Amino acid sequence: MSYFFVTGISIALFLIAILLTKKRKYTNDFILAGLLFFAAQTIFHTFLVETGLYLTCPDLFVLVFPSPIIVTIFLYLYTKYQTHNIQFQWRELWHFVPAAVIFLIYTNFFFLSHSKKLAVIQSEGADYEFENLLRIAVIYISGIVYCFLSLGMLFKYRRNIKNEFSNTERIEFNWLVFLIIGMLTIWLVVLFVQENKIISISSTIFVILLGYFGITQVNVFGSKAASIPAVDLINDEKNPDTLSRQVKYQYSNLRDDESLQIHNKLLKILESEKPFLNPELTLAELAKLIPTHPNKLSEVINKYEQKNFYDIINERRIQEFFRLLNMPENKQYTLMSLAYDCGFNSKASFNRNFKKYTGKTPSEYQNSLGQ
Repeated sequence: MSYFFVTGISIALFLIAILLTKKRKYTNDFILAGLLFFAAQTIFHTFLVETGLYLTCPDLFVLVFPSPIIVTIFLYLYTKYQTHNIQFQWRELWHFVPAAVIFLIYTNFFFLSHSKKLAVIQSEGADYEFENLLRIAVIYISGIVYCFLSLGMLFKYRRNIKNEFSNTERIEFNWLVFLIIGMLTIWLVVLFVQENKIISISSTIFVILLGYFGITQVNVFGSKAASIPAVDLINDEKNPDTLSRQVKYQYSNLRDDESLQIHNKLLKILESEKPFLNPELTLAELAKLIPTHPNKLSEVINKYEQKNFYDIINERRIQEFFRLLNMPENKQYTLMSLAYDCGFNSKASFNRNFKKYTGKTPSEYQNSLGQ
């Protein structure tokens, strides 16, 4: 088992080195490096126990007590700064107050003699019962709370991007959702099992999966890490750091005649210019064609079409797909070839939207035609 922990620590340090040597680094890169560093510390804590090295370095055994808390805080901050185009805000440091408190309550431990330190550790915290109880409570509570906060932020972000982007696969952060749910599951298990070793095992698995997803799927550790596009026009005027917000239509000053005019122009442009053929079409780009403000266009789409931007654009792509499919000269082409011509940029996106609007998968539809 100690080799397993060494693997996790080594991978974490390797990924940190990659992040810190990138030519262009962003706030989320530094946050991720911090997450990996404290994840390595969490794993190292159990490694000390497994190998008996705590007998030589009892200070290190206690020094890393706050690490599990800090890992979940960094996970929350990473989620926040991955899904928002903002600069680091120093007020975020208040999140680390509980971790600092946990460290401070063990301060007198470091002034004990070596033999007394070992006695405390080997007796599982004699004379530190309150400190240990507080530490365990803070670790479990912060782990669960910050995982839920991270998931809530991601799900809200994923809802909002459909008001502004026509293709969301690259910016949905499915891999991050998977990792957070996995970590939350582990915390819930640990809450009932109360085995610290499980935390280190889960941290090792987390580091390995993070490295896998980051390198093979989303290029987190590459020079061009996956990030959300900047969309300045739709930022909240009172909070320019916000990527997206729900348009508060009940306070809108958009007149009925103006909204009807925008809607008529929208339908005309969708029919004549077919901007949806652009796989990366955004609400802001479509608004420029009308022209109008993106917020007004979003309101008009919601009011007259009862859809968000993502849905109306992909519905048009499906309609265009059937138009091309029914043309005799296109019989030689595959369904996916036609789908790409209609503005879809992935098979998953095409399949999902096709089933949404037809009730069948493309293969089921094709089989129903006897092809």
